[in-house]
Amino acid sequence: MSTLTPDEIKDKVREWFSAEGSKVESITNPRAEFVFKVKFMRFFFTVVRPNERDFIQIESQVMISPQHLKVLTGEKMKQFQMEAMKFAFSQGINLGFIQPRPGQQGQKPPGPGFVVSDRIYDDAVSNDRIWQTMRRLHSAVDMVIALLNDATGQTPGKAPEPPDQGPSYYT
Repeated sequence: MSTLTPDEIKDKVREWFSAEGSKVESITNPRAEFVFKVKFMRFFFTVVRPNERDFIQIESQVMISPQHLKVLTGEKMKQFQMEAMKFAFSQGINLGFIQPRPGQQGQKPPGPGFVVSDRIYDDAVSNDRIWQTMRRLHSAVDMVIALLNDATGQTPGKAPEPPDQGPSYYT
């Protein structure tokens, strides 16, 4: 069992990202002890510690670009999703797909996309564990984008700098 308190974990996570040169933005959420939005390497990640839980959840939400959507037929979408899921299973990464639905309540995602995520439990919070998890998640986002490029026949380009708010866009 970890001897770190939730506040110490919050400080450790913030200090780690700061030491790596990542800007750390705090977001207030009544359902979480803390929420950070960070840019790690090329992508934005959300680091959340839900209230009364013993882990931090790290995730990145990436929306499919309009350029990809123009050529992403139903069959190509299915191919992309199957290849992405196979990759995620092989790497032990959580992967989900986002699809706005007509009549959906609450804030709707701006378009189809995907989310990669993983957890670090309190008894494993360390600088090395944060690094390993962030590197795996960043690599997973890169790979899923590569699979999307392959499915659509798009060539990868430099990702534009996404705005500080909302999900990352790429192409």
